[in-house]
Amino acid sequence: MFFIIGYGLILLGIIAIFSGIVGLFRFPDFYTKIHAASIIECCGVPLSLIGLAFLQHDFTSSFKLVFASILILILNPVSTHAIGKAALLGKTNLK
Repeated sequence: MFFIIGYGLILLGIIAIFSGIVGLFRFPDFYTKIHAASIIECCGVPLSLIGLAFLQHDFTSSFKLVFASILILILNPVSTHAIGKAALLGKTNLK
């Protein structure tokens, strides 16, 4: 039962990563591209890591994967916001 959930979460993570990659190539400006990159960071990678945690037989490996995904969910939006705000305040050419 756990392998179905694990493979399903990995598949959802791959779909989120793929949609973010498509967004990086198709979106016109910096701010929408950074949004697509944050989709990869905040949805794709944690879903894949939690899916891998479901596939592990060892509790410590599963705990490490879930802990890493929680850290990614907390730290990546903060860093994406900092990059976006620095670009806004720096008034750089964003095209």
